Amino acid sequence: MSDHAFASIPVPQRQDKPRTRGLNMMIDWGMGLARQADTLESAGPYIDNAKIAASIPRVMPRDVLAKKLALYKDHGISPMIGGLFTELAYMQGNADKLFDEALAVGFGALEVSDNLISYPPGEKARLIRACRSAGLKAYGEVGRKEGALDDDSFIADIADCLDAGASGVYLEAYELFAQGQTRTELIERIGTTFPAEHIVYELPVVILPGVHREFKHRIASWLVRTLGTEVNLANIEWDEIYITEIVRRGMAGDASHPDGAYRLAGFAPSEHDL
Repeated sequence: MSDHAFASIPVPQRQDKPRTRGLNMMIDWGMGLARQADTLESAGPYIDNAKIAASIPRVMPRDVLAKKLALYKDHGISPMIGGLFTELAYMQGNADKLFDEALAVGFGALEVSDNLISYPPGEKARLIRACRSAGLKAYGEVGRKEGALDDDSFIADIADCLDAGASGVYLEAYELFAQGQTRTELIERIGTTFPAEHIVYELPVVILPGVHREFKHRIASWLVRTLGTEVNLANIEWDEIYITEIVRRGMAGDASHPDGAYRLAGFAPSEHDL
């Protein structure tokens, strides 16, 4: 555990790495190696996984990519390929080549999504199993960017991914938090149906229509307030790691988190917090 200043100021504690709960996945849009090294030196203890976003692994120079992945591993962070690149390789008939190259260059995990694709019945589960057989961790992703799944289909898709051996399932933010509406009943059902350690809630990324940092921060705060400090979160930007960590501990400027530092110190929540 790292030494921290102000140890006399008590705050809610978190599990140390390697964590099994309260995971943070950082999204990497191809940041340079110097910024990556600085970020990991500063905030590495709070990053569990890193996704090289979209199809960036295909256009990044191989030697840079290999150095990037090795740097993540040196800091106990598992680097993974995003689902959109997996979908592209699958549609080309190159999924097996993707698996082999991912291992060769230093990836440890891969996301199997259906953001743009509609798999034949059973094919998504088969792809998860094939990924695992190739020696990679497989993570399922459920939901589409435009938001198309009803509650029963959403639940069934999560179950299929886990039954196929996925190490966890990422939930598409646009399905859960679109058009200013939060699908609270679906989120409650997910929480009562599946082990929390297997579910990762994606935060909306700012490149999508209508998404901005204030909205993303509000969603992160709501998830922590509703599902607890140790909810698994994804799509955190490099400069959002620390703010996400103090949101988890209820010390980020509001008293909304019932088990957070401010509430435990006796601060009363405002009407806005509730």
